Amino acid sequence: MKKKAIDYKDILSMFLPKGMLDYFDFTDYSDMGDYYIFSLEEKNSIPEEYSSLPLVSKGFYPEITVTDFPVRDRTVYLKIKRRRWEDKQTGKTYSRDWKLVADGTRITAEFGSFLKKSYIDNHEVSIKVVADFCHLKSKTLNDYYKEHLSGYRSWNQLSHADQYMYFKDNLGENISIDETALSNGELYTIVTGKAGHGKHGTVIAMIKGTKADDVCRYLLKLPEGKRKMVKNVTLDMAGSMRQIAKRCFPYATQIIDRFHVQKLMQEALQELRVQYRWQVIEQENSNIKRARKEKRKYIPPCFDNGDTIRQLLVRSRYLLFKSPDKWTNSQRIRAEILFKQFDDIKQFYYLTLQLGQIYSHNYDKNVARVKLALWFNKVEQWNYPQFYTVIETFKNHNDRILNFFENRLTNAAAESFNAKLKSFRATFRGVDDVKFYLYRVMMLYA
Repeated sequence: MKKKAIDYKDILSMFLPKGMLDYFDFTDYSDMGDYYIFSLEEKNSIPEEYSSLPLVSKGFYPEITVTDFPVRDRTVYLKIKRRRWEDKQTGKTYSRDWKLVADGTRITAEFGSFLKKSYIDNHEVSIKVVADFCHLKSKTLNDYYKEHLSGYRSWNQLSHADQYMYFKDNLGENISIDETALSNGELYTIVTGKAGHGKHGTVIAMIKGTKADDVCRYLLKLPEGKRKMVKNVTLDMAGSMRQIAKRCFPYATQIIDRFHVQKLMQEALQELRVQYRWQVIEQENSNIKRARKEKRKYIPPCFDNGDTIRQLLVRSRYLLFKSPDKWTNSQRIRAEILFKQFDDIKQFYYLTLQLGQIYSHNYDKNVARVKLALWFNKVEQWNYPQFYTVIETFKNHNDRILNFFENRLTNAAAESFNAKLKSFRATFRGVDDVKFYLYRVMMLYA
């Protein structure tokens, strides 16, 4: 078989914008260590659209330098000289109408489009990360993307994005309402659709603030027909969220997120642990004071695992959030000691687990009602203030808590989306330009 002759022009074309060598001659290159420089001059070939005119070459426009795709982890700069032609009769100047450079940038159109579609518009990364990866200046790429590569300046919600933005086509039967902080603790109410699964089509609305009247004023801009189609709204126990759901989605069933319910019980359990910890600290301070008066050194007693009672209460925090089968060996030993010293912590710990088990079983709503009532009775028997507050809260939201057992919908998707926003926000190292940040959020999730 005859060996194919090597065409170096074909090889070179792989590293340059498509079709470039049809119009330009490769004149020089330089290996600068961290980057390459390719020099190109436009051929003296009169553009076809001007072939009927008496044109003559009049040299080149000033050389420009643009950035193209990196090669072997090195930046590639193209030094380009574009030719100009002059009409011998009129003296008018002509040039080839070829989109070499992305509008308003010093990046090739192909490279700019690649960065926009492959990275910036579809990945939760800051522009700085993309710039560092491609060996570009982050401020340069940020400005190019914001002002030219993206559609930010022509975005139809730009004028009010920092106050509200909404996307009616993302409304579905099952939605969630939650809140998040963007910058300087400024809270936004977020309405998301479960059908989006935390990706494109997830965001229905983002509205500055959490006040029910303000949020409703903007949510009511969504088409009434679409709002009436919403069947289920998952949310937390905040009164403002309840009002928003009732006014804006009147035909939807409100479902209190199970994790907020369980979290309430866990917080009460931790409050009991902290209460004992303060008591122990107070007692320890008294013992130290007494030892000083008696001119002796105070040595606190230790348990078999080496913990003092104060350390025991501090170090038990995380094991109380976990089920026994998830404990490490040291946590199991510590739990045994803790429960031996504080029987009420033990009882409330297992009552917290029982609440989770009620939620985990596929109970009918009426069966769940009975199970929860029996559980309430067990908690009430202890007559502890912090747990009494939990029971009262449960009673006030009883129907909406029980609605979980009809469709078993939770706010987990909304909480996960909230975590994504926080992670994405962290890549910005703070949000200085809220509108631009929200534009990026819109491109990724709306």
